[in-house]
Amino acid sequence: MMSDASNPNEAGPAAPADSGMGDLSLANAELHARIRTLEDAVRARDSVLSVVAHDLRNPLNIVSLAATTLLSQLGDAATRRTVERILRSAQRADQMLRDLLAISAIETGVFAVEPAPVDAAELILGALESQSSLAAAASVIVAADVSPGLPLLRGDEKRLVDVLENLIGNSVKFTAPGGSITIGANNQGHEILLWVKDSGAGISSEQLPHIFDRFWQAQKKERRGIGLGLSICKAIVEAHGGRIWAESDPGVGTTMFFTIPAVPQIEQKARSSEVAKILLVDDRAENLLALRAILEGPDYQLVTAKSGQEALALALRETFAVALLDIAMPGMSGLEVAVHLKELERSRDIPLIFVTAFGDDPEEIHRAYSAGGADYLVKPLDPEVVRKKVAVFVDLSRRQRRLSNNDRG
Repeated sequence: MMSDASNPNEAGPAAPADSGMGDLSLANAELHARIRTLEDAVRARDSVLSVVAHDLRNPLNIVSLAATTLLSQLGDAATRRTVERILRSAQRADQMLRDLLAISAIETGVFAVEPAPVDAAELILGALESQSSLAAAASVIVAADVSPGLPLLRGDEKRLVDVLENLIGNSVKFTAPGGSITIGANNQGHEILLWVKDSGAGISSEQLPHIFDRFWQAQKKERRGIGLGLSICKAIVEAHGGRIWAESDPGVGTTMFFTIPAVPQIEQKARSSEVAKILLVDDRAENLLALRAILEGPDYQLVTAKSGQEALALALRETFAVALLDIAMPGMSGLEVAVHLKELERSRDIPLIFVTAFGDDPEEIHRAYSAGGADYLVKPLDPEVVRKKVAVFVDLSRRQRRLSNNDRG
């Protein structure tokens, strides 16, 4: 008797061979459509942000100008503080708008740099000076570590200042009072390596790969901007043909590195044989002897003063490339000497390097920068660090003098 039950070993009707491929093609088409929709939405959002950012700058500029004008007419301290808060808020909002406009330019391919020969030491010292008030308010030491005799770099000076100011500002935000930040540069042959190193909170290994992402911030609980600064820094550096990266140790600090091409040195100009005068001010003879031993050489004429009064008298008679001031002197402290030097037309442009044994005192750090200090040395002194810092300021003084002579000629 024949059974009508199907044989389990018999194969059923075969599925169409192209069924699976058709489903996959459909899924891919849907995926690409979703990606295009998302990309269109992102472009539309960026376009709106760009227009809004551009249009908001005019009324924001009026607020800023009005606050600045009002501030110059106010004498009452309490009212001035209120207007100062308005001005700071307007400046912060303007920075956010500029970041949005920069990102828009980057995304649309119209972002560009205008490279020209730039002095690395002047670039770093200029950025350091512009951020000194921010560092003073946070009671953080900001110092330079620039190798003397650096070749010129080929870059857009304004854009590179933006990079350094952003990196320094980030370091100040995340470094506790009494901490330190170092801005440095050295010659890597065909390029200049620049860095900003801090003793701040550091970045975890999980967060480190994301720091250049747009709108990304390490601490979501405490927003300190809109998270575009490092994305813009990356675009600026890469537009120069350089690289930017970070190294960090949580609890120890972070170092941001970036490279910029150096100007080819086909013809080396002869270094100036001019002897630079350096003012050393300390009330203790042994400290002056130590500084002499570190800096003694044919390129420098070392002039010493054992009191603030003597230092001021010397500054009225002679021209110095740089001055090293001990802070803790009896009678007139190094900070008081600095204030007087900055008040005198003849000496106000002398770079001042403070020497102290209290480098971790936030109040002293704040007073030092408020007094016009250009750099900081903490005892016990490292001879190589002292020589390097002094050499940078001497090189800068010589270049400025040559430029001044050329202008007069």
